[in-house]
Amino acid sequence: MLIVQKFHSLHEIDSEFVPSLELLLQEEFPSFSTLVEKHDSAPKDEAFTYFLFFGPTQNTPVGFAQLCLHPIPGKKLVSRWKRIFKFWDKDYLKWKQVTWKVGDGNPGLFVFDPRFARSGREKIQEIIKDYETRKDLKAEEFYHIKGLQDFSSSWQTDTSWAKERFILEPLSKSSKSYQDYLAGLSPETGKFIKASWKNLHQKTQIELGDYPSAKETPQTFPVDENLINLWDKLGAEILTFEKDLKVLGCLVCLKGKNGNVFFEPYPFEPEGSEQIVSDELYTQYALLKFFEMPEARKCHMLKFGTKLVFDEKEDLKFFQEQGFQFKTVIQSFSSKIPNFTMPL
Repeated sequence: MLIVQKFHSLHEIDSEFVPSLELLLQEEFPSFSTLVEKHDSAPKDEAFTYFLFFGPTQNTPVGFAQLCLHPIPGKKLVSRWKRIFKFWDKDYLKWKQVTWKVGDGNPGLFVFDPRFARSGREKIQEIIKDYETRKDLKAEEFYHIKGLQDFSSSWQTDTSWAKERFILEPLSKSSKSYQDYLAGLSPETGKFIKASWKNLHQKTQIELGDYPSAKETPQTFPVDENLINLWDKLGAEILTFEKDLKVLGCLVCLKGKNGNVFFEPYPFEPEGSEQIVSDELYTQYALLKFFEMPEARKCHMLKFGTKLVFDEKEDLKFFQEQGFQFKTVIQSFSSKIPNFTMPL
């Protein structure tokens, strides 16, 4: 039987649990600090609850889940007639939507140590059922991994829908070097990537920069000081594409636990112009660095601090050709308010 502890802020979680949580979430977040940053930057009217699950014989978390309560703008959804003639009924001011997801939703509904996956799903189902009895909850949104995190809802509503989201998963290190990795790709893909590198170096004469910290980047680095300080706080390395003392773009590299490495591209070239540094070279520079890191096991690509999400499976082809995998997360929504048809 699992024991559950609830917290309404990540700052409330005992520091002794943080190392275990980082191991549990190692393939989802570079560090606990990155999850805290997301919590601290959320809108102030959103209320979070974080669930830590403990096994019967240990004092370290074996599971993690969270929910967020969003205030529903009930005044806009209730007719003026009802507000006037039922002025004593102010329940619509307390209406809320609950969103069940870990972080940005890409990990799905929960993350459990595989040994506790079954009991974890059962406990999550109990928690969901308990929340669904609350009178102030009028809408619910779920993110769950298809085939792995199935659950049931007790609600019967007229307004409900579900859609699939395709999440880019990491590339595992199965080659000894970057050159071996390229040799293992299809001839067409390998040839295209090699031609892109050749064009970058010989035709456009771009230089690659590699800086141990954000504060060691060139003075011409076009990034706000607050972001520099954040990257420095998170311990990020910075990879750059440079030409004539100008930084055309960079990759932020964050080392996670157990060889999980996270890269996020930041192109600085003006939108709409012909790009000197192509999209695939940002991915390939990340992989070049990844294969140079002896401790690295899995390469994760990010965008806006989260894993890449695609609405169409076909859009994954570019990354699949380079060896990346994907998973399917289902986003579902249901509402007890007839004219409230989309999640907040």
